Amino acid sequence: MSSVEKKRKVKPTAPADIDRFDEANSARLGLICVQERIPSDYTRWDVQFVIDNRDARLTCISPSEYGGVPHGLDGDFATILNVMYLEQGAPEDGEVHTTAYQLLQRAGFPDSGQYYAALQESLDRLKGATYTASESWRDHKRQRWTTVKFNIIEQIMADTQGDTSFGSGTSLKVRLARPVVQSIRERYLKPLDMTFVLSLKRSLTRSLYRVLDAHRYDPQHPHEPAPDFRIQLQQWARECKLRETLPARIKRNLESAHTELLERGYLRAVTYEGTRNDTVIVYEFGDLPATAPAPEPVIEVIPDAPVIDALRRYGVAHTVARKLVQDRGEGHVTARLEKFEAMIRAGYRARNKGALLVDVIRDDEGKYLDPREAQPEQGRAVPSTRRTELARREAEETERLTTAVEREFLALPPDEQAARAVTQVRLFVGRELREDHLRRLLIALQAGELEPYGLYREVMRAASELRLPEFAEQIRGTYGI
Repeated sequence: MSSVEKKRKVKPTAPADIDRFDEANSARLGLICVQERIPSDYTRWDVQFVIDNRDARLTCISPSEYGGVPHGLDGDFATILNVMYLEQGAPEDGEVHTTAYQLLQRAGFPDSGQYYAALQESLDRLKGATYTASESWRDHKRQRWTTVKFNIIEQIMADTQGDTSFGSGTSLKVRLARPVVQSIRERYLKPLDMTFVLSLKRSLTRSLYRVLDAHRYDPQHPHEPAPDFRIQLQQWARECKLRETLPARIKRNLESAHTELLERGYLRAVTYEGTRNDTVIVYEFGDLPATAPAPEPVIEVIPDAPVIDALRRYGVAHTVARKLVQDRGEGHVTARLEKFEAMIRAGYRARNKGALLVDVIRDDEGKYLDPREAQPEQGRAVPSTRRTELARREAEETERLTTAVEREFLALPPDEQAARAVTQVRLFVGRELREDHLRRLLIALQAGELEPYGLYREVMRAASELRLPEFAEQIRGTYGI
């Protein structure tokens, strides 16, 4: 059986059984024009609509040198980047680490020069296009509508190995838009039948499927799929970002996608109601009983290290705190934080504690004396009572810091505790382990076979006692194949 025939046999998965997800805001708003080809002067669209009886608006402006507004295959690559970001733990920095080859493979495209060029053009458009969602972006955490301005991709770092064109060896680091990252980390997600998406023949069908499927889910209840969906036809054209305004042309542009989705069983029927000037399109879905629930997203979101929260309490910006931990390591930053706090207790005066703390962490020249290590004047002994008092205070401070870290760790939800523990293992011995070791370790933590904070402390002790090789060997032996 050919690969094409195999794809045609793929049936849509009922929402209750889907285990992949996409960010709900960008999916519902339909940021990508569903058309496969557009004129290069199609550089702007502006859609007005109503949400919860309130006027809302969405605009896109894209430079003509990138080929107009995002369209066609751009939606495939944008979706895959969201999926990969979730699979990589949804890190706070919003970065996806991948290669051009992996992106093509995950999006279902062949390893060919034509598609590497298409990928490069798509990423440029996704970075170049600026979106403004006015009172139409859902703040899931606060349950309200907000206004955001963003580019789907904030930054692209590509190692093209001396060339300017993408190829199979191109490594990529792609930073996603902050609003998208925040929505994903707050679990504002909708089910995504990725297997079915990849089985669809045309990018037009895939694009229409993503927009249509997103409209099945109520923004305030993103896990309750509707059995049907109806909308005024010309409004639907605007939602799909079509340039056409005549009903007959709208129908003709969507006809091939409708046919494929009907043949594949995703749709049961597509009908039109009303008059020519007030036509309503009605979609009836064929992939679920009307009462089937969609799954709650269960994803691994890597939480920030507790030390980052400690830095922020002293006024260090979140991005700076994360960068310090990333560059210097959590152990180094924690030790320097303890030194800084000892300096403050000893009477060190700082106009800006946050700035001083950052400088203490970055100091490689020994500019700051650690009061805990200060030596008495030569020839003068420290009275035993004072030594006892210093030791007692140091023990109390160590206990206080340990207790604070433990309290913050245990305050995290169980799945985030597990993710945090695995991240700590990856930080110290990740190079000595395979991904399947870490995956099995995470499964064991989530199943309750291991206590996350116990593992967190164990790897810290192994580092302080110079036993990391033995610790890594233990992980390999227990969670290897």
